[in-house]
Amino acid sequence: MLSYTVLALLIFDLGLFLASAFFFDNKEERKESLLISVLFFFSGMPALIYQIVWQRVLFAIYGVNAESVAIIVSAFMLGLGLGSLVGGRFSARFPRYGILIFGIAELGIALFGLASLRIFHWAASSTAGANLPWVIVFSFSLLLVPTTLMGATLPLLVGQLVRRSGRVGVSVSRLYFVNTFGSAVACFLCASFLMRSLGQSGSVSLAVCLNAVVGSIAYLSVRTQQLDAPEEVNVLRSPASGAPPIRLSIAMLLAGLSGFIALGFEIAWFRVFSVASSDRAPAFALLLATYLAGVAAGSYVSERLTQDAQPSTVVRVIGVLILLAGGISVFLPPLVATLMAHKMNYLSSAPAFFVVAGLLGSALPLLCQVAVPPQENAGRGVSLIYGSNIAGSVLGSLGIGFVLMQHLGLRQISLLLAFAAILTGILVLFFSNAQFSWPPAWTAALAVAALVSIGLAPRLYTLFYERLTFGAKPEAHVPFAQIIENRNGVISVTPEGAVYAGGVYDGYFRIDPFHDANLIVRALVLSAYNPAPTRMLMIGLASGSWGQVFVSHPRLESLDIVEINPGYLDLIPRYPVVRSLLKNPKAHIYVDDGRRWLVAHPEARYDAIVVNTTLHWRDHATSLLSREFCQLVRRHLNPGGTYYFNTTESVEAAATALSVFPYGLRVFNFLVVSNSPIAVSKERWLTDLQRYQIDGRPVFDPAEPETKLILANYAGLAQTVYGPPLRMGLENSNSMRARLGSPRLFTDDNMGLEWEPLVAISWR
Repeated sequence: MLSYTVLALLIFDLGLFLASAFFFDNKEERKESLLISVLFFFSGMPALIYQIVWQRVLFAIYGVNAESVAIIVSAFMLGLGLGSLVGGRFSARFPRYGILIFGIAELGIALFGLASLRIFHWAASSTAGANLPWVIVFSFSLLLVPTTLMGATLPLLVGQLVRRSGRVGVSVSRLYFVNTFGSAVACFLCASFLMRSLGQSGSVSLAVCLNAVVGSIAYLSVRTQQLDAPEEVNVLRSPASGAPPIRLSIAMLLAGLSGFIALGFEIAWFRVFSVASSDRAPAFALLLATYLAGVAAGSYVSERLTQDAQPSTVVRVIGVLILLAGGISVFLPPLVATLMAHKMNYLSSAPAFFVVAGLLGSALPLLCQVAVPPQENAGRGVSLIYGSNIAGSVLGSLGIGFVLMQHLGLRQISLLLAFAAILTGILVLFFSNAQFSWPPAWTAALAVAALVSIGLAPRLYTLFYERLTFGAKPEAHVPFAQIIENRNGVISVTPEGAVYAGGVYDGYFRIDPFHDANLIVRALVLSAYNPAPTRMLMIGLASGSWGQVFVSHPRLESLDIVEINPGYLDLIPRYPVVRSLLKNPKAHIYVDDGRRWLVAHPEARYDAIVVNTTLHWRDHATSLLSREFCQLVRRHLNPGGTYYFNTTESVEAAATALSVFPYGLRVFNFLVVSNSPIAVSKERWLTDLQRYQIDGRPVFDPAEPETKLILANYAGLAQTVYGPPLRMGLENSNSMRARLGSPRLFTDDNMGLEWEPLVAISWR
């Protein structure tokens, strides 16, 4: 398992911290910080578990489109930023009660976590189909309380630790390390087994227990002390005595810029990992574990190496580290593609991402070290810098993920972010003494080298998506005919017309039943099982091939199509075989998340609903395969209506649908389910096929010699429902239930097989 690479990085972090504490901290310092460090480590773990689970629950409510993702992530981070300001005020007002307030905050988080899934599900029923402004309001309202409590914890404990150690940099770096490291460990556990074994509700329950234990220990540790007894407070022990070398406002600006750049990198890197991993759910968690582990290590090592340095030197170090991050970052996406082209797993590149994240992660504690004096209100100063860092991260999430990715490709964004980091580093170097001054020659040479790297990097992006998608296969050497990048993902098309979305096969620009390499017969079979498909819904447009077939059905009057990625609307006009679909008066296309669209239109009823579902193990695939989704679809069917979807040969997906609907029929790897008995009519099907016309031309022209043969083959296919089950045939639900047994059903809570290790799943 290549996830061991990420595990090795986590072990490296732990060893680094323990060795540093043992060799460089005196016994008194270790004793003072041990309890706080342990508590804050375990406080970081549930925070990330909540983030992963709560985001998924909210995505189920508001959709998995780019707008909802950006808003929910930003709402989570804004709450953290607001919490840091609140924590700073409490730290300044109650300097001796930081651990006590921290314990109360942890207990408050546990209390909310205990009821969180119920609260979110209540919100779902109350805000079904809300428009974008309401999504913003509801997301922020739902996440405000817990994220504010989470964000308040760092300033509270920093204020407490500074009073004992007398050093801001050491306090911030230690606490930032242990909390971020705890979050990294939680991400790794989520990717490895937690989400797979416990599901959403079980993972939240574990997080609640961790919060409750941390909060209780913190509260009891204070209660056992004499709170009213005089407390020994260490005064300035840092060589940075006197006025801070840079103003707090400048430190806040730099923290915001570093947060913006860091979040931009994370968003760009996630796209790389997503395509390289074929859009697997654990990919984001493993990337985040790598990223957070790097941030933790960088924040701790940089402070340790500069704790005895002059303030101007520390500022110069900040500039050099940001400069290096920018110069190296531009090579990371091509590195992943190159490794895959040489038959190596994408996670082999994790150490490189770890290093760049560490370089960026060093900025926050170093800025606190040189801008916040170790006084009783140190926690407030740290909260302002920390809040600015989070504000920059929010702007990075919205500005990069929501705006720039809609207009620029990954290569351009990587180059821009690298340039922004290099420029920031250069400015810091030139103003390291609080006024303009020439930096040392070696730093100037480093800046020139970093700028040169931006000029050299673009050529490394040649065949970038081809290598990410195909790895070492021969197809990786053939350029894609089309590539569309937007904030919703990446769509690429081979010269033969095969479509790939996020690195995963997503259909063909092909509707020819006589050369049926993409099994378009699965769309043409509609009349065999549905006698009157006059009003129809199709979730997922993709290449438009299936939409072109359905909209041309002789019995159809109206076809609603919901597609989450508008990039397909730009792609379809380039292919004549499907171009007319966009202008067909029967077709009504909506850009939205399919599940969200159904929730937003509870009155809509259809004779047929079709979902050409993506592979069942992809990230968020369960949102269109779970029992809850099947129940949602069932409410939108007219009497006798059918739901037809791609099981992608998943036994669990088929069994899940059959647990909701009493009747079913398998068509190859597709499944038809209904509330009414399903009867296969060979005569009706063949009659409708002979009436089929696309763009005014008959699909099955009697004058063509192959027509009679293919219609005879279709007649034979209809008869397979009466024989033993064949993989490339029809099978009724009674036979399927007996064959499938009792597999685990897909639910929103267990997320199906999204978090399972990827293995070959054969038809059974």
